[in-house]
Amino acid sequence: MDFTFCQLLTFRKKVLEYTSYESLETIIDGDNFVLLFAADNKHVLFLEVPQLIELRELLLSVFKQKTLY
Repeated sequence: MDFTFCQLLTFRKKVLEYTSYESLETIIDGDNFVLLFAADNKHVLFLEVPQLIELRELLLSVFKQKTLY
C-alpha cells in the first residue's frame, strides 16, 4: 500500500485507538477481529488481535526517534 504522510499519520492514529486496553478488551469479547480501512478507504485490512498488536509495534517503531551520538 502506498501512503501519503498524512494518510500514514491517520492510519497510525486508528491503529493506536484500536490497540488501547479498552478497545482490545471489546474486540476480544466480540468478534476477535477488526476491519481497518487505510489510505482514504482504498484498502481494507482484516486483522485479528495478534496481527493488530504486531502492526501497532511496527508503526511505533517507524515513528520512534533514534538518538544519534
